[in-house]
Amino acid sequence: MDLPASGPVPDEPDYTRQTRNALRGLLFIALIAAMYFARDFLLPVMLALFIALTLRPAIRYLAKHSIPAWLAASIFVVVLVFCGLSTFYLLSGPVASWIEQAPQLSQTFAEKFSGLRSSLDTLTNLSEKLQNASTPAGKPAVQEVLVRESALPAMLVMLTGYPVNFLITLIATLVIAVFLMASDDLFYEKLVRILPNLTERKRALHIVYNIENEVSAYVLTLSAINAGLGIVIAVTFHLLGMPLPYLWGLLIFLFNFIPYVGAVSGVALSGFMAIVTFDSLSYALLAPLAYALFSLLESEIVKPQILGRRLQMNAVVILLSLAFWTWLWGIAGAAMAVPLLVTIKVFCEHVDGLSGLGEFIAARHIEKSDEQQ
Repeated sequence: MDLPASGPVPDEPDYTRQTRNALRGLLFIALIAAMYFARDFLLPVMLALFIALTLRPAIRYLAKHSIPAWLAASIFVVVLVFCGLSTFYLLSGPVASWIEQAPQLSQTFAEKFSGLRSSLDTLTNLSEKLQNASTPAGKPAVQEVLVRESALPAMLVMLTGYPVNFLITLIATLVIAVFLMASDDLFYEKLVRILPNLTERKRALHIVYNIENEVSAYVLTLSAINAGLGIVIAVTFHLLGMPLPYLWGLLIFLFNFIPYVGAVSGVALSGFMAIVTFDSLSYALLAPLAYALFSLLESEIVKPQILGRRLQMNAVVILLSLAFWTWLWGIAGAAMAVPLLVTIKVFCEHVDGLSGLGEFIAARHIEKSDEQQ
């Protein structure tokens, strides 16, 4: 029996490489589809994981001072529930009043811009004339039929279903977060045991603890920055005479967790309410301008200085991540977009094969500072 001749291993055929790349692409698409259809399960798990990552350093610190992990986790969750209920109580009344007065507020807003109505009417009449001129004389004009029967049931389903889903997701998130935080270092111990050698175990623990510290530092620091921004704008709105300035402080604190979109939404909403509230249009514009100015200072000066260069990321990547996670998981996904980027970035920094992805996520000035060092 002839044995095969020894020699160099032949190169991989092109069709095999193409097949493998195609399978990887299909696996990536299947993973995104699974995340989309399993969002009711994955969303509370991911939210609970980020809550646990944020509070784990504090729980570990308290454990060193003879406070059990389950007790510290319970205290933190009780504080979170109290803060959430207090925020909901403070916001529910004014927001419900705004929703109830929406037609009157819209009418008042339209009356403030009544001078533009004549120009808009002229454009509307011109558009109708062009449409009539383009319709053949022998054919009747196409009538637009609006089906409104399903609008009310759809709205009722949305209004009744969304709060229920939100409540279920919130309860599931808090329960999972308590168990994750009360488990102490159980999952880390399991991770160490399944790895083959001591070097890999040390490296895995280093990555996990680094991710934990970075995410915790980012979320807590961002919360403090948002609180400071909310206080500054609330005081400014109080001096300008805006109604319910404390409400604006709470809204700005929540809005600012969603990058870019939150600031734009806050400026637009404050501008609308200021125009409705004040008689002078020029004076009403002071509120949104102040909001925009403080938001710009916060995002371009305060946040980079406090968060540091290490946690600054590519603005384009932030926008893409925000769009993707908003499409995938809605508002909760938008709030988790940047913490997820922080997690991915820290993980890529410790894996040589993913260093290119970490470089892409990082902001430009990080690379410059590294080159100078």
